[in-house]
Amino acid sequence: MIVKIVTVKTFSILIILLMLSACETSSTSRTVSSNSGSRITSSGDFNRAKAAKIRLGAGLQYLQAGSLKNAKRHLDKALEFGENSGAIHFALAYYYELVKEFPKAKKSYKKALKLDSKNPDFLNGYASYLCGQKDFKQADEYFQKAISTPVYPEVASAFLNAGVCAKRNNQFDIASEYFRKALNRNSKLSLALLEMAKLQFRDEKYERSFAYLKRFESMIKNPRADALWLGLRVSFFQKDRDAKASYANKLEHLFPDSNETAEYLDNKSQWM
Repeated sequence: MIVKIVTVKTFSILIILLMLSACETSSTSRTVSSNSGSRITSSGDFNRAKAAKIRLGAGLQYLQAGSLKNAKRHLDKALEFGENSGAIHFALAYYYELVKEFPKAKKSYKKALKLDSKNPDFLNGYASYLCGQKDFKQADEYFQKAISTPVYPEVASAFLNAGVCAKRNNQFDIASEYFRKALNRNSKLSLALLEMAKLQFRDEKYERSFAYLKRFESMIKNPRADALWLGLRVSFFQKDRDAKASYANKLEHLFPDSNETAEYLDNKSQWM
């Protein structure tokens, strides 16, 4: 992931933002329609639309790199050149959410939706924001709006985010159903696989948990602390000593300062 701690929400929103940026940069006319349906016009010799697109793209690249100060600088310039671009307001909303300026985040999300109330990416992103604010009921309403949008390419992302939100609200059966729907639409959605593995472990269905975990591992390049910790515990209950030792070794050496490693070491005698 892009910012230091990878979360499902961060992963999904950055995918959406990068897609929006690609849409924004695909037009070449002097009067440009953004992905949000709003219009940016250029004036004189200076093409404000092009400048806005360039600044938006740069801002997203810095967001992806975790350089928030530089991201904000470019996004502010993008807004200066294209104040009616929903994509720019959406990107700014996500920036404000990252830096925990929640009132500004909400205002920017609402501005993006005002410019295009039916944009499923905006609906998905705002729903994720509401979930982060523990407004679970309204979050699910916005997820449903995004999911019900005809021919939404990122509908699997919306199901994934809805599942994470339901899980956060301790609605585990609903979360599981959302994750299954996400995987039905994209069987290679790695984070949905990991979430299913965690839910199966919670239900003490260790073989199913391990199967989902192995599918997840086959699709990622770099290990994650939470996945290794899950693998260690599943292996323990399956009485697979070799797998347990392998997961434990990777967890300790690759993520010595993680919460998962601390939890393991605090109770090492129990697991080994």
